[in-house]
Amino acid sequence: MSITNTPLVTLTIFIMYIIIFVIDKILNSKLSNWGTGKSFDYMGKGEWYRLITAPFFHMNLVHMMGNAFGIYFVGLVLENKIGSSMFLLIYLVGNLFVSVLFSNFFSFSKGTGASPGIFALIGCLVYLFTQTPELFDFQLGTWKTNYILLYSILGNFIGRGGAFSHLLGFIFGVMISLFLQ
Repeated sequence: MSITNTPLVTLTIFIMYIIIFVIDKILNSKLSNWGTGKSFDYMGKGEWYRLITAPFFHMNLVHMMGNAFGIYFVGLVLENKIGSSMFLLIYLVGNLFVSVLFSNFFSFSKGTGASPGIFALIGCLVYLFTQTPELFDFQLGTWKTNYILLYSILGNFIGRGGAFSHLLGFIFGVMISLFLQ
């Protein structure tokens, strides 16, 4: 991969996950206590920012690394196909969309993880692949294809509410992709 093909948004998000995780551990979770998601009934006045910051926090190292490699491999396949701005928009709005729905309909005091945004990107990827398969180099046995498939399946068995939030993210990604044509 040349420097001109490097998916910069993907790499930036990947690095942000790691930096935020390490800083939060050094600060004994003070950062995550400030920024993790909460349902509207748990949010204090002016804490709407949690809807945006929650995806950058993770419960543990396995959670963080799963999402870090999820964004990395999806980004390798998708970012240069749809452009960095659209990639970032789908990721951020996918996370926000699911955060707002979950915060409105469920009661929770700590919500973390970026998988709804990653699943929104996977929804976009699947839709675009069905429309223009020649744009994508999917081959079983490659790291990126294998990881995306495993992430899409195994990620639904981990955590409470994970499968539902992943489905919502995926549907959002497919819906937004209808406008990319």
